[in-house]
Amino acid sequence: MMVKKDNQRVRLTKTLLKTSLIDLMQNKQIHKITIKELCAHAEINRSTFYLYYEDQFALLNEIEDDFLNHVKTHLIKIEHPSNDRNFLKELLAYIKNNAQIVRILLFRLENLSFQTSFISIAIDTLKLNLKYEYPNHLADYIYRYLTMGCLSIIKKWIEDDFTLSLDELSDLIFQLSDHAASSYN
Repeated sequence: MMVKKDNQRVRLTKTLLKTSLIDLMQNKQIHKITIKELCAHAEINRSTFYLYYEDQFALLNEIEDDFLNHVKTHLIKIEHPSNDRNFLKELLAYIKNNAQIVRILLFRLENLSFQTSFISIAIDTLKLNLKYEYPNHLADYIYRYLTMGCLSIIKKWIEDDFTLSLDELSDLIFQLSDHAASSYN
């Protein structure tokens, strides 16, 4: 029973630290956030912080890894082979539901390694799900073009505070991507 309580405490502590870092990163860059400030925000002692993390960057790395794993898990759960639009709509709903963390992790210039990992997941998903076959020497260029275009549209959607509905945005992305992809097939 003691182990379970300890595990709950550890999870709660880590959740508080992660939430606090995300909150602070809305207004500050990661390198300007001190451990003292982070711990005060989380209402946790600094010694407790150092039990789990070396610094704020280690905490951010764990947040990034957690988010990427959640995205992968979510993508696997979506029924996509029969309905590409539903797949895209479900992915957009996931992004909308996690907008705060997406804004920070995906669209801040200081987070290039995370962006690269996220783009890699997106490209792998495209390769699995697109029904087009491209010349080998062009395939990676086409997938990158489609991925970066979609991310740019999603970024604009987030910046505009989700003014387009999920249906409107998924239709727009699907039509643009389908047209671009099919023109090289």
